[in-house]
Amino acid sequence: MPHAHMSHAGAVIGRSTPPTFDRRRLLVTGAVASLGGLGSSIRASSARAVEVTSSPDTVVDDTGVTDLDEALALVPTGGELVVTRPWRRTRPLELDRPMTLRFVGEGALDTTADISVVRVTSSAVDVVGAVVRGPGGRRAGAGRGIDVVGTAERPLDDVRLVGGHLSGLAHDGVRAEHTSGLVVHGLEIGDVGYAGVLLRTCVDGAVRACTVSDVHQPSPYVNSYGIIVTRDDTLPLTVTGRSARLTIEGNVVTGVRSWEGIDTHAGDRIVVRDNKVRDCRVGISIVPCRDEVDLSYRHAPTAFVVAGNTVERITLDTPGAGIVVKGAGSTVGDAAERATGFVTDNVVRGHGGGTEAGVLLYLTRDVVVSGSVLDRCVDRAISLYHSNDAITVTRTVATGLRSSTPGGAAAVVDVRSASNSATVSATRFVRDGGETGPVRGVAVATASNTVDLLANDWSAADLAVWNRGALVRRWADGA
Repeated sequence: MPHAHMSHAGAVIGRSTPPTFDRRRLLVTGAVASLGGLGSSIRASSARAVEVTSSPDTVVDDTGVTDLDEALALVPTGGELVVTRPWRRTRPLELDRPMTLRFVGEGALDTTADISVVRVTSSAVDVVGAVVRGPGGRRAGAGRGIDVVGTAERPLDDVRLVGGHLSGLAHDGVRAEHTSGLVVHGLEIGDVGYAGVLLRTCVDGAVRACTVSDVHQPSPYVNSYGIIVTRDDTLPLTVTGRSARLTIEGNVVTGVRSWEGIDTHAGDRIVVRDNKVRDCRVGISIVPCRDEVDLSYRHAPTAFVVAGNTVERITLDTPGAGIVVKGAGSTVGDAAERATGFVTDNVVRGHGGGTEAGVLLYLTRDVVVSGSVLDRCVDRAISLYHSNDAITVTRTVATGLRSSTPGGAAAVVDVRSASNSATVSATRFVRDGGETGPVRGVAVATASNTVDLLANDWSAADLAVWNRGALVRRWADGA
């Protein structure tokens, strides 16, 4: 049996435990049982330090404490700190060893400072039910709710942020860098300046069932995000590699009015599925990142999957794509790395306008766009802007296309510029009575494109194909 030491504030009660730290057992049995009164516990006092020789599943709470950092110092490797009441923070609460930080009841961390309120610098850390409140997200600054700080030299593994509320942060709700196995689950994040969740050079993790709302993008920020998966493009790819093998699933992102709901910059094998994105300028953005030497867009998103998402405008009425996919490079036919992947079974409502579309693609190779439902999009449902090699568009239903100009023409598939080779099949247009001008099935604006049309239904369109000299081949294609 471990021995115990007494303090003025309370006692440490030891119990027989395995000699090694088993984090999985702690999470399933130790910490939960301790909160029910079955495990070890400490009530820390700031009057004097408590010397503790404890079992690995020691739980420390903040009852009677005047300094939360002193309570944190009592938590052994693999132990737990329970925050039960509000605390005002002027410096980060740093978790520098494997442990659990849990918030219960009125437990919260409040700050008016521009800090990372919870700072994780160790692997094998859980933050559960965090409540972090900053001074507001309508001004720029460095404020972050939870900051997971791995480095290229010392990446972190197995960090989990589960549940809770983060709000009023000048930069991000959650930022994580150089991690593997990160899980961000069930957080509610709102009123932030730059991003709800920002992941840089993270691999083999997930952001699931989170709610992000009201990302303000105050000056001087030039962009903002609900959830972004990226890398630091001021450093070489060998130092800050691509984020890879991440799943962004089942989240609700609303009110990123100036920029993008969900984004990856040059991610590899990023899966964005079953999310709801509402009233963001751009819903889902799969785009490249810059090279650190000449600042050109050198690295494309690769092997992505965008599936089963609902992207819609309810109150926002500015041009913006529902889903945009862009490879590296910038010019027509650019030889830089192309975007590769799948866009399947998504619903997009009300996006488009200007040069945008419900789904906008350029600088891609072998991308498949399938099963799209595009409702009340503006000017064009799908835009193949330029440089889409061997792209397949299939099983698309476009409903109620509207033109941004009175009497102007709209298109289900708009092949807008040059250097596209595309197959469009099993696609149709359905009228809802709200059309504001003629609707074209396929519009091909320049000669340097090749388009194969197979078994589409253009019977509800005013014109099946509008073509300005491109090679367009129709195979069993509808009227």
